[in-house]
This record gives sequence, C-alpha cells and structure tokens, in this order.
Amino acid sequence: MYQRFRHILYSWKVAVLALICMPLLAYSLVRWTEDRYSRLPWFGPNNTPVNGPQQAAVLPVFVFTNQYGHTVTNTRLQQQITVANYFFTSCPVVCPAMMKQLQRVRTAFPHDSSVCLVSLTVDPIRDSSAALLRYSQRLALPAQGWELLTGDKPSLYRFARKGLYITATDGDGGPDDFIHSENIVLLDRRQHIRGYYNGTSATATDQLIADIKKLQHER
Repeated sequence: MYQRFRHILYSWKVAVLALICMPLLAYSLVRWTEDRYSRLPWFGPNNTPVNGPQQAAVLPVFVFTNQYGHTVTNTRLQQQITVANYFFTSCPVVCPAMMKQLQRVRTAFPHDSSVCLVSLTVDPIRDSSAALLRYSQRLALPAQGWELLTGDKPSLYRFARKGLYITATDGDGGPDDFIHSENIVLLDRRQHIRGYYNGTSATATDQLIADIKKLQHER
C-alpha cells in the first residue's frame, strides 16, 4: 500500500513538473526561433524604420581608397553583409573603443568572406592610405575583410549623412565641418540599412553579432 502511494505521489509530481516545464520549453523554443530567424527591420532616410525593402534606403554610389591604396566602390560590397562606421586615427577615446568592439565582430566570423567591415575616416587630411595602413598594423587588424577608407572630405561626409545617415547634423564637408558618431551601421547583401548600434557598447555589439547571423539566414 505504501509503495503504491509513493508511486502515485511520484507520478503526480512528474505530471506537475511536466505541466510547468512544457510551456517554458515551448516559450524558449519560440524565442530561440524568433531570435535566430526573425527578420530585422529596414531603415529609410534619417534612421526611419520602413515597411520593407521597397521603401528602404539604398546605399549611394561611392568611390574611396583603402589602406592599401586600392579603389573601393559599391561593387566591393555586393552580396556581402557589411558593418560600417566612421572614425579617425588620432581619436583618443571613442574610436579605440569602437575598434575594440569591431574586432569582436570580426573574430566572431573568422575567414567568413560574406561579412565585411568598412571603417571610413572623418579626417582624410591626416588619414591618408599610408596612415590608415599604419593604424591597421598598430591595432593588428586583419589584412582581409576590413576596409579602412579615405577620400575627399565632402564625399566622405556626404556618404555619412546621405548614405549611412549616422548623423542628423548638416554640413558641407568643408574645413570647419566635423562628424563624430558612435553609430555602427549594419547593411544586408542588397546594401539596405538593417540596424544601428552603439559602437562602444559590448551589449550592443553582442546584438550586432546576433543580427549578422540573422542576415546570414535571410533569403
């Protein structure tokens, strides 16, 4: 009799535990699926979310020069997931913090040619191709998959304002114009903007890495 009672009590506990755990497991599975496969938003001009790719901002044509002195255009980013930011090599605090987080992004996708990092200078007078190469070597940035770009200031600033929309300030890229943004921009394979992230935040970088994986599963 006692053994039967213990068996009934055990069965009851198992049933209660199953009733508690099954919804939690189902919820966890749904959240995991959403986190892995749900679509990221699309962004239009001025960081504005839009309803789909038809309304999304498209990267304008650009021609810049990388740290090796090679010309880089939009075609370099075709069919790649791109992570872009602005920086300058003499920046003492914010830019080194951003580069540290971007190195985490690059490390998360080792030897993955589908992911490209693009860092554009806001100080092209000082940041020549040679200066960008020295900076890249000093930080031990990877030789492949990370473009450090320079060019003429008006074009760089116009791309920041009307291509990546990383700042709401107006300017003409003249001698007194200056942009300093902590934003990192994520672009999909069609060069649509899919996310903005605080480049100095480890938590935001974790989200960026997760969102890149979402784009890799997107068709």
